[in-house]
Amino acid sequence: MTNENVSRRTLLKGVGAGVAASALAGQVAGADEGAYIVGVEPDSGLETARRAADSVRKELDFGSIGRAVSGQFSEAALDGLRNNPNVRYVEPNGRMHALSQTTPYGIETVKADLAIDDGETGDGVSVAVLDTGIDAEHETLAANLGEGYATDDAACTTGCGGGPFGGGNDIEECLEEWDDDNDHGTHCAGTVGAADDGVGVLGVAPDVTLHAVKVLQCDGGGTFDDIAEGIVWSADQGHDVQSMSLGADSGSSAVEDAVQYAADQGVVLVAAAGNSGPCTDCVGYPAAYDEVIAVSATDENDDLADFSSTGPEVELAAPGVDTLSTIPRDDYAEFSGTSMACPHVAGAAATLIAAGTNPANVRDELKAAADDIGLPDTDQGAGRLNVAAALDIESNDDDDDDNGDDDPIDSEPMIDSFSVDASGNGPWSSADVDWAVSDDDGALESVTTELLDGSTVLESESSSVSGSSASGTHELRTRDDPDGVRLTVVDEAGNEASETTGY
Repeated sequence: MTNENVSRRTLLKGVGAGVAASALAGQVAGADEGAYIVGVEPDSGLETARRAADSVRKELDFGSIGRAVSGQFSEAALDGLRNNPNVRYVEPNGRMHALSQTTPYGIETVKADLAIDDGETGDGVSVAVLDTGIDAEHETLAANLGEGYATDDAACTTGCGGGPFGGGNDIEECLEEWDDDNDHGTHCAGTVGAADDGVGVLGVAPDVTLHAVKVLQCDGGGTFDDIAEGIVWSADQGHDVQSMSLGADSGSSAVEDAVQYAADQGVVLVAAAGNSGPCTDCVGYPAAYDEVIAVSATDENDDLADFSSTGPEVELAAPGVDTLSTIPRDDYAEFSGTSMACPHVAGAAATLIAAGTNPANVRDELKAAADDIGLPDTDQGAGRLNVAAALDIESNDDDDDDNGDDDPIDSEPMIDSFSVDASGNGPWSSADVDWAVSDDDGALESVTTELLDGSTVLESESSSVSGSSASGTHELRTRDDPDGVRLTVVDEAGNEASETTGY
């Protein structure tokens, strides 16, 4: 649901999360002091570069383009090489990093990651996202996109003004009529089904087929007839689930007719409860219709979002505060709203259908498996979404003996390896930290690396982790003078292990 409560912060652009901002793929960073590459002409300069090096690491031959020598060079040698007419370039021998993927906290909160690990990914199920469109070429959505649709008034445009997101998103061209000219629809689509492809973020159901049904214009608004048209079109295509992060304070007979039509076709309908909170008995439409699963929003601590609408129509709660997902083009951002909660449930519905649940039973199965997080029924409905429980997949913190109690997480996490490659480059001090951690309970939560000056933290980087083992690299840089590096691993119960080494 479009709303003024959106908190937007671009986190990633062009590459996946998990890579430090100073070391995005394709950028030079983390070069060892004195490590350079000297490029020379094809037929001259090679011997000069060799002689200038304190040590040669390797030589590269690019044919008619030229050749290069990498190695250790003194500043005096570099100055001479830069003035040599046969030298084409002198550059630090920096580092590039593999693209990586992050799992947003909402995916972990609703235990969708456990379902994915168990092979339940929504494969073969179609989810229609009725919204502002979906980016037609996003790096982690394109592989999952199916046929899309746009009503005449909502068709993509490159010129837009006004709206809750400040108007259009300034895309330079519309690749399809259903291309996203606002950001909102792409963000919702990523939560439903961003692919598990090692890039960007992970969705609840990473193998679903996503269908953009563009019924909202670039300013985030849409007419009742357009929304009704989109609901009917989707139902006629045989889509299994409709995700509707949209709404109004008052109902519409045309939209209600369309909802009934889709329900009669067996479509599972999910909608955002609304962003009128704090309030009571204020769920918007179409979420308030009987045929639709109304979803309220919670935060990372399972508290109700202060903007979330509540009322007796609420059936499930899901994460909707500072949720990380996709936006055009190959970008990522955090948004807040019940709009962000709704696609978690839509993705869960798709996962259950793919696993063999009759669509007519999906609603009851999701509600029966929801976690009671201690909120009133009007706030959480049956509880906060739990995808793994709905699929009878055992969570690490669930009891095996069915006595209704949770087994405690007893073992502390362990640091299996911890190495630091420290270097200086001009005013900068850098540390490449390679780490591997584990936890016998399979309940890893986070790994944090800190550059220290005594007890003062100069710079830090954290990674969300899960399961029984994880490994990675953190790159830290500071203009201060660190004297140590600390690595800390934490599990879901708050148990932690920490090691510190000299810089």
